[in-house]
Amino acid sequence: MTLRQELLSALECYRNTWAEIHYPKRVDSEEGPCVDRVISFISSTPECFHRSHNDGHFTGSALVVNPSLTKVLLTHHKKLGMWLQLGGHADGNHLLHEVAMTEALEESGLSNLSFLGYEWDVFQQKVERPLPFDLDSHVIPANSRDNAHIHYDVRYLVAADQERKPVVSDESHDVRWFTIADAREVTNERSMHRQFDKIEWLKAKLRI
Repeated sequence: MTLRQELLSALECYRNTWAEIHYPKRVDSEEGPCVDRVISFISSTPECFHRSHNDGHFTGSALVVNPSLTKVLLTHHKKLGMWLQLGGHADGNHLLHEVAMTEALEESGLSNLSFLGYEWDVFQQKVERPLPFDLDSHVIPANSRDNAHIHYDVRYLVAADQERKPVVSDESHDVRWFTIADAREVTNERSMHRQFDKIEWLKAKLRI
């Protein structure tokens, strides 16, 4: 199995867990079609992981949470001026969970990060690599360097000790821990609120 085929398999697994079948709080009607768009995109070109593919490319993101799933670590992105999860360009790496972890380490300054292993306990899914936690495709506005293009963002759930103080990177105005309620107040982005919904559901499911 090639790495592209492996990602396609992971996305189908995502469809059958978070996007369609097992997760009951499917309040976002755009998520299912988004899976279709991302799968279509990865199937369309081997250049989908490269920033040089001008129409769009993959990014890997990490929603960092504390172990009790009561807080999230968000970054105030310099270019976009929004509170978001940590993440960045794949730059040719087909293993988007690796991209997500690398970006989380670099953008948070934390070293004690690990993927939150919930797949078997919640979905009875045996996985060799972390299951995507969320999926989104969105337009990035044109800037001085790039034309407008689409980011196909594959997101993973990463745990960190909230007692460790994050370090603000050059790409951020700020990096800060928020309660879920406070996080909802600093962003109106539907895809962010969808992730918060999933965390609250996951916390109840895991009984932590």
